[in-house]
Amino acid sequence: MTEIWLNYLSVARLHGPDAGDFLQRQLSADVAALAPGDACFACCCTPKGQVLGLLLVCRKDDEYLVTGSAELLPLILARLRIFVLRSRVEFSVDPDMRVFGTESSSGQPGNATFQPAGLGLNYRFAREPETPEQPGDSFKMAEISRHVAWLGTETSEKFIPQMLGYDGIGAVSFSKGCYPGQEIVARAKYLGKVKRKPVVVQTVEPITVNPADHVELLRGDSWTQGVVIDSTPAGNGTLLFVVAPAEPEINPVELRHGERLYRCATM
Repeated sequence: MTEIWLNYLSVARLHGPDAGDFLQRQLSADVAALAPGDACFACCCTPKGQVLGLLLVCRKDDEYLVTGSAELLPLILARLRIFVLRSRVEFSVDPDMRVFGTESSSGQPGNATFQPAGLGLNYRFAREPETPEQPGDSFKMAEISRHVAWLGTETSEKFIPQMLGYDGIGAVSFSKGCYPGQEIVARAKYLGKVKRKPVVVQTVEPITVNPADHVELLRGDSWTQGVVIDSTPAGNGTLLFVVAPAEPEINPVELRHGERLYRCATM
């Protein structure tokens, strides 16, 4: 399969005797359970449980590669530095490290290739010359269809993990120890107070939207409002990741953005 350079992602390297323990205490996933070659998605949250950004944490030998949105990762690292204190850990963005993606349900991860959460998404890290993106944004289509949506500055600190479906991709552990926002995230799960969920929508014709744009979805006989998190071209239309009310659990048949109506494809 064709490998695509994911130029919307950046990579940080974390190393030091306390690197794993530091990530375990700061992120929502069970990083301590990762063996060398393993990877998981994780959320970096505020004390109020709102997601600063989605991260891909990969354990590589005696260090960790942490991938996130190119525009958010430096901000997330700056927030994490506040909590280093006496931890023996060093980290920074690696400007020369690139991330490549392929969609596959098989294949074995290697020393620089990781398959998080069994989603059939392969991420490879390499220091290679700049590579032009392949047409069609096929890897982002694969990510969005599996509820992997990278936040940006417009959507950071707006949603708890469950509203984004991140608990469904292994980014949240409800049995690990504390991390910033853990109490609020757990309370939302056990009290059943998550009233918004992700909806993946594909329009039949192209639509131009930006992260944080508001749209309306026709589900059944009623219109519900949603917020766009990410989007990418898909065939003749557009694939969108939208946070919308959890009810009704009906696929939308139309989407309204501004004054225009767009017909939705059957998902």
